[in-house]
Amino acid sequence: MNFNPASVFKDFQTFFPMLWAILRGQYKMPWSTFFWTVICIIYLISPIDLLPDVLPLLGITDDGAFALLILSMLHKDLAAFRQAQLDKENIIEADIIEPKK
Repeated sequence: MNFNPASVFKDFQTFFPMLWAILRGQYKMPWSTFFWTVICIIYLISPIDLLPDVLPLLGITDDGAFALLILSMLHKDLAAFRQAQLDKENIIEADIIEPKK
């Protein structure tokens, strides 16, 4: 993975729409990806951390590092979701017209 700020930002922007699509049943993904997504959200919301948030700068740094780790693990799935969304937008619906006899 090309781990640069632009790709991290793009993955972060895709993360929550993908999660919402999964919860609504509009997108399927591997269970391992779903597991790590849930773990990431629980860790970020939970008051129990590896480094408590009351420590200046260090407390927030471990949350950010964990989120970046999860985003890097989910990079392929996030890219696949973006591609699926593009493919879904490019579908043209048409009616079949039967020729007159």
